[in-house]
Amino acid sequence: MKGCDEGFHGSSCIEECTNGSYGYNCQDNCSSHCQESGICDRKTGHCLCEVGWKPEKCDAKCAGYTFGQNCSKPCGQCLNNEQCHHVDGNCTNGCDLGFYGINCAQECPWGWYGYNCNETCSYPCESNVTCNSRTGNCTRVEPLSDTVTPPTDNVPVIAGAVAALVIVIAVIVSIFVFKRLRTSVPKKDQSKQRRRDKSEMEENLYLNNDAAKQGFTNIYENTEPKDKPAAKRTTTPKTNSSSTAKKYDVKDDDEDEEGIENPYGDMYLNEETILDIPISELENIIAEKKKNEEDGFKREYAMLPHGEQYQCDAGKSPNNLAKNRFKTTFPYDHSRVVLRGNGEASSDYINANFISSTDSENQYIASQGPKQNTLNDFWTMIWQENVSQIVMLTNLKEGVKIKCTQYWSEEMNARLYGNIVIKNVEEKQYAFYIIRKLTVSLKEQNKSRVVTQHHYTTWPDHGTPDPLSLVVFHSHVMRTMTNRNKAPILVHCSAGIGRTGTYIALDALYKAGKASGKINVAEYVKIMRANRMNMVQTYEQYMTIFLALNEKFKAAVETRSLAEFTERAQSLAGDRPANQTVIRKEFEKLMKTRPEYTGTDYKMSRQHFADKKGQTILPLDKYSLYLTSSVAKRGNYINAIHVSSYQQNRAFIVTHYPTPEDAVDFLRLLNDHESDTVICMNPLHEIQSSKTWLPEVASSKDVPPFVVEHESESDTGVNVTTVNIIHGEETSHPVTVVEPKGPLKSNGTIKDTSCLRNLVSCALKLGEDTPITIVSKDGASLCGVFCAVFNSIQQIIMDDNIDVFTTVRQLQTRRPEFCSTQEEYSLVYSTLQDYIETTSENVYSNQ
Repeated sequence: MKGCDEGFHGSSCIEECTNGSYGYNCQDNCSSHCQESGICDRKTGHCLCEVGWKPEKCDAKCAGYTFGQNCSKPCGQCLNNEQCHHVDGNCTNGCDLGFYGINCAQECPWGWYGYNCNETCSYPCESNVTCNSRTGNCTRVEPLSDTVTPPTDNVPVIAGAVAALVIVIAVIVSIFVFKRLRTSVPKKDQSKQRRRDKSEMEENLYLNNDAAKQGFTNIYENTEPKDKPAAKRTTTPKTNSSSTAKKYDVKDDDEDEEGIENPYGDMYLNEETILDIPISELENIIAEKKKNEEDGFKREYAMLPHGEQYQCDAGKSPNNLAKNRFKTTFPYDHSRVVLRGNGEASSDYINANFISSTDSENQYIASQGPKQNTLNDFWTMIWQENVSQIVMLTNLKEGVKIKCTQYWSEEMNARLYGNIVIKNVEEKQYAFYIIRKLTVSLKEQNKSRVVTQHHYTTWPDHGTPDPLSLVVFHSHVMRTMTNRNKAPILVHCSAGIGRTGTYIALDALYKAGKASGKINVAEYVKIMRANRMNMVQTYEQYMTIFLALNEKFKAAVETRSLAEFTERAQSLAGDRPANQTVIRKEFEKLMKTRPEYTGTDYKMSRQHFADKKGQTILPLDKYSLYLTSSVAKRGNYINAIHVSSYQQNRAFIVTHYPTPEDAVDFLRLLNDHESDTVICMNPLHEIQSSKTWLPEVASSKDVPPFVVEHESESDTGVNVTTVNIIHGEETSHPVTVVEPKGPLKSNGTIKDTSCLRNLVSCALKLGEDTPITIVSKDGASLCGVFCAVFNSIQQIIMDDNIDVFTTVRQLQTRRPEFCSTQEEYSLVYSTLQDYIETTSENVYSNQ
């Protein structure tokens, strides 16, 4: 006898396999990815699989470009034809050329092409068709012959002519509308607008054409919609029942698609209690939850209650349906904001809820983004609840989707919403957000308030922001809080649940953790979801709360006055050993908080640069740049990344000096990304390879398919060379190449920072309408110093304060090798100290 049959074991083979085993003699173990973990058919091992695992034994992840339940959904067009994520279908390294969207399944819309559809076509192509969504090239159409023999029957000719005329008119109208939307900014700002369009579709494009028309200075525009009948408020929470769970068909701007609500379905109970996390253990807890493709976060998020938990009768009232932006997102009756009447027959309804903090009620208002027909209601709520701080976490338009209606005026203009006058008195543009100061007044009454809008502009559609950038934004909000009357903070995105919940959780849990030394993210999300449905919409947003809190607790964002900074910097000049100075201790802290990336973060770059000798500093995949032009036998990858300044999200391109064989790719980089300025970290006589692409005076260089012509030279504290990159007969691109007159690092005992200051000064004068390309020997040394000094000076000019630590910390998220030595970090301090001293007489005489 050779043992027991399938499903049995024991000496007599009469005992059935216990849960967790199957097969002959029960010697095989059930997959841990069965929906009922470890339980399967005792004979075959088959079971119902978790999402993302292959049936029928659930022992392998979805492959073959499929994902989801039973691997039944096809992947989109992932970069380099990669397999998408087996659970949610996301493309880990982004979309392939010509596609965008959460799963890279949508082809670029008309007029766009390239990676993430970030590039604009040079339209119109022949026959007024859009360009190729991958290459941006126009598809050639053979022109009609001048001599065509007419057919004997004129009817087809007439019909064809009419059809052609209709098509031409439709194309012309679409081009007119597209151009009109794209040219709603003055001509002098078009280059800056063009750059925003090309660099990030998710940045605020302000393409709401109606709003653009409504800007004015000396008159008020009444945007009041028709009044709606009032609705009653339910004051006590009632659990949702089948009668109140009815879904209504609402005409909304778009579907609410932040991502997959629960990648594991409804397989977990909501009963489990999750323990508090000591702040000191937060980083270790995050590392544990990230294991096995972030499975700890996914499972914990899946335990949270979701969907409608309480009644939403007011939101489902026929009178109010048109005021909801999305079909299934309603405010709970027991916690909704009720608008008080002003004697007119108007509704008390707005899609917004009060949200509690960890220990107090009504600390926040979570609201959907206003619609055209709710603008008056939105400002009525702000006035009624005495709101002085608005946190906006969406752009008006992201990609091709309208997310929110503009509810403020352009700078120094005013608008009227009902009986409330809004004037935009100040607007400051930062790399990741915009701060607007708005005066809010009641019409014909002597009552006025100041409301500050903090507008985060770089939250990626269907994604999550860089945690440190979100922390810097949150710190700015906290630092500028002027509200003394304990009024709630108004937070909104588009639906008012996903990004809104993420931000509120960060704020509430940071305050709680600072007071108690511990946090509980899951329990607080439950508190929020008891106030408004589905707060924190995806597990990625849930994980972002942990990551942002960890960044916040590791090192606070601390801005200093210029006097405080100068005092701190003077420790560099003291007689004490370097390791005893304040700056040394600060640098050690910086190194401890520096991000630690793994091999998977460099997956694509390692694949492309495996055969490149000497390239030890590689670009992180998520910040890599691609070449979009086509050159025979050359790929589309280059060792270059985008880096932010203090004011612009994609101000710099950082790369290394090209080798002679890669000079063509360097020129492609400048052309493809419209970089008009190259700033070198070394005098170019030290860089032999520069002779490959930079011509001598009155000469040119052939770098096929380009010709680089020398135009002019000048000397203004730095050496400036202007060249023209020519491609074909019609395309030319003027580029300014700037190099220092001497080394940026001083070798002697006297630290001379003049060469570095002159280089930064030149860059500041050039502006940031197009990205500035920063080049060094390895793409890191001195590049980080330059960017840190540049960004810090922008901060001084803009806000009259400085925070070197956070500035460098943000740069290191893009490239950890930036400012990674004590020498370079000290050089940043020395240069800024010299800058402040040399400008103090004119600018800082009052310090």
